[in-house]
Amino acid sequence: MESTPKPVIMNAAGVLVEDTRSPKEIKWEKFTTLPFIFLSFIFLLGYSVLILNDEVFTQGIDKYILLTLGVIWIMFIIDYFVRLTLSTNKRIFFKRNVIDLISMAIPFTRPFLLLMYLSRLRWFRGRQGSSVRARLVAYAASFALMYIYVLSLAVYAAERNAAGATILNYGDSVWWAIETITTVGYGDMIPVTIAGRVYASLLMLGGVVIVGATTATVISYLSEKVQTVHKKSQEHAAHLNDTHKHDDDQPHS
Repeated sequence: MESTPKPVIMNAAGVLVEDTRSPKEIKWEKFTTLPFIFLSFIFLLGYSVLILNDEVFTQGIDKYILLTLGVIWIMFIIDYFVRLTLSTNKRIFFKRNVIDLISMAIPFTRPFLLLMYLSRLRWFRGRQGSSVRARLVAYAASFALMYIYVLSLAVYAAERNAAGATILNYGDSVWWAIETITTVGYGDMIPVTIAGRVYASLLMLGGVVIVGATTATVISYLSEKVQTVHKKSQEHAAHLNDTHKHDDDQPHS
C-alpha cells in the first residue's frame, strides 16, 4: 500500500519543504496575507512620521499615529496567537515565525515582517535557479534598504536630543547607517546613547550578514555563467567534430 505523499510548500528561498501547517492555518494565512501586507505598510509609514516629526509623541497628530500603531500592533499579536493555536506543530511554528515573536516585544522590528508577508505570495516563488537567485538578490537588497531605513530612524530618535550627540538630523543618521552597514566606519559620527549603541551593534551584525549573502550570491551567479559558457563550448566542439566526421564519411568523386 503506497503511503500518501506529504504536502509541500515552497519557502522564501524557493526550496520545497514539508508543509507542516494545518488546513485551518493555511486558510487563515490565505485570507490574512494581503490585509497584513497593507497594515505593514501603514505601520512603516506611521512609524516614519512619528520619528521624523519632532513633536512629543503625546502631542498633535503624533498621539493619533501612536494610537494607530498600537492598534495595528495588537492586531499582529492576535494574528500570531491565532496561527499558533491553529498550528499542529508548535515547535516548528516557533522556528518558522521568529521575527513575528521578536516584533511583539520590539515594535520597531515590525516593518521587517513586510518582507516575510511578501514571501507568502505565489508570484514571489519561482522554482528555476535563475529566479531563485534573483529573488534572493531582491530580498537581500530589500532587507538592506529596510534595515538601513528602520535603524537609522531608531538611532535618530535615540540621538537627536542627547547631550554631545553628533547625529543631529535624519540625513546624518542615514549617512552614518550606510557607512556602518558597509563596514566603512569613517568615525565622523558616533552614537552616544546606550540605545543608539545597541542599534549600532545590530546594524554592524546585519552588515556582516548582508555583505556575506551578497558575495555568495554573486559568486554563485558567476560560477553558473562560467559553467554555462563551458557547456556551450563543449557542445559546439562536439557539433563541429560530428560535422567533420560526416564529411569524411562521404564518398569522394
